[in-house]
Amino acid sequence: MNTKLLLKSSLRILSRNKLRTFFMSIGVALGVATLVAGQSLGTGAGKQISERMDKMFSPGSIYIFSPTLSNADLEAIEDQLEQVVAASPRFGGGESEIGYQGIKRQAAVFGHTEKAEFVWSRSVIDGRFLTASDINKSARVALIGTRLADKLFADADPIDKEILIGSVPFRIVGVLESIGIDPHGEDRDEDVYVPITTAMRRLTNAKYVGTARLVVSNLEQVDDDAERISEILLERHNIASGEKKDFAIYTANFAGRMILETNRVLNVYLLAAVGVVLLVAAVVIASIMLVVVRERVAEIGLRKAVGATGKHISFQFLIETVGLTLASGLLGVGLGLAAANIISRFMEVPVMVTGGSIILGLAAAIVVGVASGIVPARRAARLDPVEALR
Repeated sequence: MNTKLLLKSSLRILSRNKLRTFFMSIGVALGVATLVAGQSLGTGAGKQISERMDKMFSPGSIYIFSPTLSNADLEAIEDQLEQVVAASPRFGGGESEIGYQGIKRQAAVFGHTEKAEFVWSRSVIDGRFLTASDINKSARVALIGTRLADKLFADADPIDKEILIGSVPFRIVGVLESIGIDPHGEDRDEDVYVPITTAMRRLTNAKYVGTARLVVSNLEQVDDDAERISEILLERHNIASGEKKDFAIYTANFAGRMILETNRVLNVYLLAAVGVVLLVAAVVIASIMLVVVRERVAEIGLRKAVGATGKHISFQFLIETVGLTLASGLLGVGLGLAAANIISRFMEVPVMVTGGSIILGLAAAIVVGVASGIVPARRAARLDPVEALR
């Protein structure tokens, strides 16, 4: 059995009917392209989210969310938990209209303290941060994100310019460092920071801060510290054992587990979708190859009459299907990489191509080729040469 001749013969046969070959290959190519593009974008997005979550949930940080969280609660936590290095509440986050000389933009406005620069890990690239004096005096000063500064002032220096938040004037004292899109898809470079007392008294007249971030000293005991904070809040909010909590506490460990679980679920759905596409492709290829067997009965009979065995015939049909699906898989890899790069430009998601996804895609293509070629190959091998030549 001359394998080289068989390959040439198979390629010649496949090239005779280009439309049929196209329909046989398109499903495999799309399936592999989906796998490669999905894995590349998913891996890139996962890394991007992990980096942002690492900055958001830095080691040793604890988040508290509660509609009834007060400054007194945070003071009690700091008094009773020696491991707390610093605590900083955050108020608001709802969108407000920001105006400057007729230019109006919608932006998220947060109330912060002077500790936010350290606790929330965000400084300024121009001007200064909020001070204790700003907080104590409920000063009408503001920090703005870089993208919002570009939209309002273009190339002009925004420091000491006066903007309107709603109808209240504020003087810009600093420009926040750029941190981009957060894990929720919000552009944090359009944020506005004001003193928390100003936000609560002059903008909304609110009683509770709602959100806080704490930094603890022992990174290995952060989950234990979170449990102790929970006990303090249960006592202060008069919540009995077994009753529903009115707060939620998150740590970096929780964020890591959440990312891993999300990636696992997305990978399961991706593989399921690819599996369905490849299964349909295998059925289509097998169906077409069975038709091909009927069309090539005379050829098969002639080959058997001159000495070809059933194994030779079977091997030729397997070569045709596996060769076709492998070539389709290579095409799918190219299409997947191209699609991933195009999508990443629009969605601003990095592409991370892994060798594993390419190998998995090509392996899947070969498996589809073998699976779809077995039945036609066996049918061709079992043909009686005398009957076939009639």
